Amino acid sequence: MRQDRFSLYRRGSVWYVQFYNPHTRKYLSGRSTGESNRNAALLIVAEWLRDGLPEPARGSRRLRELLDLDLALSIIRRAPLTPDDAERLVRILEDRQLIEDTVIKAGPGSEPFTGFLERFWDYEQSPYVRERLAHGQRISRRHCYDARNRLDFYWRPYFGKEKRLSEIHKSDLGAFSLWLKEEKELKANTINNVISVGTVALRWAAINELIPVNPAEGLMTFSGKPAKRGVLTDSEVKKLFALCWPDEHSKIGNMLAMSTGLRAGEVVALQVRDIGEDRLCIRHSWNKWDELKGTKTDTERSVPIIPSIRESLRDLARRNPHGVGPTTFVFWSSGKPSRPMEADRLINGLQAALLRLTLSEDEMKDFSKLRPAREYWKSRRVVFHSWRHYFAARMADRLEKRKVVMLATGHATGAVFDAYADHGTEEIFREVEQAAQDAFGRLLQFPGFEARTR
Repeated sequence: MRQDRFSLYRRGSVWYVQFYNPHTRKYLSGRSTGESNRNAALLIVAEWLRDGLPEPARGSRRLRELLDLDLALSIIRRAPLTPDDAERLVRILEDRQLIEDTVIKAGPGSEPFTGFLERFWDYEQSPYVRERLAHGQRISRRHCYDARNRLDFYWRPYFGKEKRLSEIHKSDLGAFSLWLKEEKELKANTINNVISVGTVALRWAAINELIPVNPAEGLMTFSGKPAKRGVLTDSEVKKLFALCWPDEHSKIGNMLAMSTGLRAGEVVALQVRDIGEDRLCIRHSWNKWDELKGTKTDTERSVPIIPSIRESLRDLARRNPHGVGPTTFVFWSSGKPSRPMEADRLINGLQAALLRLTLSEDEMKDFSKLRPAREYWKSRRVVFHSWRHYFAARMADRLEKRKVVMLATGHATGAVFDAYADHGTEEIFREVEQAAQDAFGRLLQFPGFEARTR
């Protein structure tokens, strides 16, 4: 069907023309030829088809342009437009300087971007968190807390309060990631963790039609190996635990982590019922955001325990001022019976003990000596989590099968854990127990403490 098809009709004594749009299968609005004679009207129409139709504001316009505009308007009229769609259309018109100061009804994408991220990572209010929990997927308060910290430290200072969710483009995210790399000088793994705060939220927003497309789709991540944790030598470990620690809880907790590979949250979550004759049952983890919850892999496991540490744990539990029962915490808090001590005590106790490895008691009071000692241990990257690396390395030296280390430390997850779990027999447990005794028993000493935590 020809695109210049038209129809003539008369209104009163004047002939009018309507042009047919093959794309919409409808005629455009009628136009007056100004002629009362039909042949003269046909000549006018022929001129319009050749030279363009008269437009009061711009002289003339080709019929092709009018048909395209008619098609565009027809699509817009039928489309299920949202305020965000309207905003995109208005932005096009503003860029062409055809309109200005247009007020659009607020839509989901008009929310300030950083405000959206704040709501998204609010554990109590987040629809994302609610969806994950409803589908049986895990997400912790600690995870949301870390995300909001990254939001406050990096996303908010860069994007500010004015930029809206619908205004975020892939180029913005790319520039932000380079800012983290070049201006903030963050490591690759840290940058990826920071970026995920936004990319997870934007993917969810696109899936739930708050924005038309996901601007984070295809965004490149950074590659690079994370810095390794520092690990103490056997000689340093022996000297460390030969020291008198002011905080008995912290010393026993660090000894336990060194000889079992437990995480800090798993140490403080231990309850009296978890202490067996030759093993610990690791059921829970604790942090101040989620409180008592399952382990990181959401599975229980048993780990061998050295007799001297077992007795220290029992002794510590017996001195709980709130009383002792199966579910009372071994690493109790003197102020709150329903809570264990904070994991920070384990970390702070280790840091203080490391300083005592290199400084005398008098030097500990001298800031000029204390500062270099702190910098030394910082450069060594020895932290509480280093005990897991120390434990795994010493056990791997003594065991033929690394799967035993995974069973003991809870490293394995998913299909890997399933493949090994059936072989976690008593024989393997005894093999791990003997290896632990050989590796760590000689390193542990239990001298008197300078003070006891009550």
